Amino acid sequence: MTMPEINPSDIRTKLQDLQSRLDEAEQFIDAIKSGEVDAFAFQNGKSSEIYTLQSGDYAYRVLIEEIEEGAINVTEEGMVVYSNEYLLKLLGLSYEQIVGRFIFDVVHEDSKDTFKRMFEDSLHGKSKGEINLFVNNKVLPVYVSLTSLQPKLATVGIIISDLTYKKKNENIILEYQKDLEKNNLDLMKSNAELASFAYIASHDLQEPLRKIQSFIGRILDKEAERLTENGKDYFVRVQSAAVRMQSLIDDLLTYSRTNTLDRVFEKSDLAKIVNEVKEVMKEELDQKKATMDISVSCEIDVIPFQFRQMLINIVTNSLKFSKPGIAPYIRITSEVANGEDLAFEKLTAESKYCHLTISDNGIGFEQKYSDKIFELFQRLHGKNEYPGTGIGLAIVKRIVENHNGFIRVNAGLNEGATFHIYIPLT
Repeated sequence: MTMPEINPSDIRTKLQDLQSRLDEAEQFIDAIKSGEVDAFAFQNGKSSEIYTLQSGDYAYRVLIEEIEEGAINVTEEGMVVYSNEYLLKLLGLSYEQIVGRFIFDVVHEDSKDTFKRMFEDSLHGKSKGEINLFVNNKVLPVYVSLTSLQPKLATVGIIISDLTYKKKNENIILEYQKDLEKNNLDLMKSNAELASFAYIASHDLQEPLRKIQSFIGRILDKEAERLTENGKDYFVRVQSAAVRMQSLIDDLLTYSRTNTLDRVFEKSDLAKIVNEVKEVMKEELDQKKATMDISVSCEIDVIPFQFRQMLINIVTNSLKFSKPGIAPYIRITSEVANGEDLAFEKLTAESKYCHLTISDNGIGFEQKYSDKIFELFQRLHGKNEYPGTGIGLAIVKRIVENHNGFIRVNAGLNEGATFHIYIPLT
C-alpha cells in the first residue's frame, strides 16, 4: 500500500491554525476567569453549549443589574442561564439556586398552564401577563414580560415585576368597596326609615296635634269665663307649644323631603323663580314693610320646588332677624363667573358658576358663627327672642348641596348678612 505524500507546507499551515484556535480558546478562558466574559455551560444531549455575555455589552449589563425589576434569560427549554441581582433578592435565592434550574420549578401550581402557554408564545415573539410564583413556601404575585432573543441568542428574556404592593392595594380598595356597599345599604335603610318617619309625621302625629289645637281653641272661646287666670294662662301656653310643635313637624318634613332621591332638574330662569318667591311672600313682606331689590339673570338647572324653598327660607330669615324700627331691605343679585374669579377655595377654577347673593340690613351675627347657623337645630338666639325651629338654614344648605353647589355667609353684628350661593352651570 502506497502512503500519500505529505506536504510539509500543509502541515505547517494546519499547525498554525490549530495554534491560533488554541490561543483564542486560552484567551477566552482567561477572559471568563477575569470576569470580562460571563459564561454558563450546560450539557445538551451529547454536546456542551456555552452561553456568554460579552464585555462589549457592559452598559446593558449595568442597566439590567440596576433596574428595579427582575431579569432572567432562559433557554428555549426553560433552563435559567442568567439572573440579575434584583430577582435573587426578590425570590430570596442565591445565584446558584436559580441559575441552571428550570423556570417552571418556581411557578405556582395554579399558574403553570398559563405560564406554559405564555412561554410557548414567546418562542415566536412576545407575551406577557400576571402569574404567581412559589418560592420558599411563599406565593409571589408578579407580572412577566417574555421576549424571544432569536436569532442572536437561542434564549428567552423575561422581565419580572413584583405585584405584591399592587395586590395589597387592590385588596384594600376591595375592602373599601365592601364597606362602601355596606354603607350604601345602611343609607338605603336609613332613607326608608326617614320616609317612614315622614309618613308618620305627616299623618299619625299631625292628626292628634290638630285635635289638641282645636280643643284648646274651643275651651278658650267657650269656657274661658269658668277658668281662673292661671287656668287661662296654662291653656295659652299649651296652645303656643302646640303651634311650635306644628312648625317643627312641618320643618322636619321639609328637611326630609330634600334628602329624597327623586330629584328632577329643569332648566330654569332664576329671575322667574325669585319673582315667584316675592309673590308668595307678599303678605310677610308687606307686614314688615320690607323692600326686595332683585337683579338676577342666570339660567340654571335646578329642582324648582327645592330652589323656591331655599329662597323662601333665606328671605324669611332676613325678615325674622330685621332690626327693630327699621324697614328690612333685601337685595338679590346674580352673576355668571369662572370659579377662579370668585375667590372661594371650594370652587373648581375652570368651571362656571351662577353666583347668587342675598343680602339684608338686619341684626346680623358674629362671623365666627358662619358655619354653625347651617347646622340642624342650631340657634344663635333664644326661642323667646326669635321664634323658630333651628332647621330653616339647615334646609337651605341641604338644597344647595343637592344642586352640587356651595354656600357661605358673610356677616357682622348689627351689620346685616350676605349669603353667597354658587351653583355650577354644568
